Amino acid sequence: DQLALYRRNAEIAGERGFRSEPLDSTQLRELVPIVGDTAIGGLYLHFGGHANPQRTVQAYAWALQDLGGRIRQHTTVTGFQASAGRVTAVETDGGTFGADAVVVAAGPQTGLLAGMLGVSLPLAPARAEMICTEPLPLMAVGGVDGNGLYGRQTRRGNLVYGGGPHEWIEVPGMTAPEQPSTPLLRNLSRRLAELFPGAAHLRLIRSWAGIVENTPDGLPVIDRLSDPANVVIATMSSVGFGLSPASGKAISELVVHGQCRVADLTALRLARFADLAPDWRARLGWVPVPEPAPV
Repeated sequence: DQLALYRRNAEIAGERGFRSEPLDSTQLRELVPIVGDTAIGGLYLHFGGHANPQRTVQAYAWALQDLGGRIRQHTTVTGFQASAGRVTAVETDGGTFGADAVVVAAGPQTGLLAGMLGVSLPLAPARAEMICTEPLPLMAVGGVDGNGLYGRQTRRGNLVYGGGPHEWIEVPGMTAPEQPSTPLLRNLSRRLAELFPGAAHLRLIRSWAGIVENTPDGLPVIDRLSDPANVVIATMSSVGFGLSPASGKAISELVVHGQCRVADLTALRLARFADLAPDWRARLGWVPVPEPAPV
């Protein structure tokens, strides 16, 4: 079933000009010798890539500063000032900043800030986790997905992996909880050992976690509002880092030109949730597991 899903995704990518080729079990083991005997085949994708999140985000920040932008860290938005159907200023605990245009792209807090503008943006927060193993000899390919996991081997040889299922949570104000780590860490470790039996002996040396936001249909929202007319709402539904090169271009087009000229964003408009049931999270099963009673 997993291989059939990957093949279908490869077909869709192929229709858009991205090349891939099937692998039988022998070819797969030549490229990824740590897979188990249950691996029946795979797909080799001639596209995609990876990036270090910390270094990439730092590079984005430096590029912004090189263009004259300023970054105000640890500054909380407390409200907006508006006049004649436009936001004129952003209020924060560090002062008020005038604005010709506003982009609300705050990850899990995007819904909270949208609400300050009278805009309903349905989001569900969840914990996401990554694990990192001891290093092992380098394989012929770096990134290998499977068993519900995604990740890659670093140049040093470590396996760095994450994946679902999410641990759905309820966070007041969508702020970061005190304990972002999740009981899913053991689940990730088990499935990584199933995916790579030849690496099952490796110890985990570190993990990290954070909060991601998810829309009801799993698709991003990238939309310029009609009221206030100079506000763009953007949430990538838990895949913001991977989409950032393309989404950044689309958002800038909406800000500067009022429309995106490089892609059709119709399917990503916020209006698609206009008739969403109030209990949509419960209907999808995206509800937090009750905390155990204290002993």
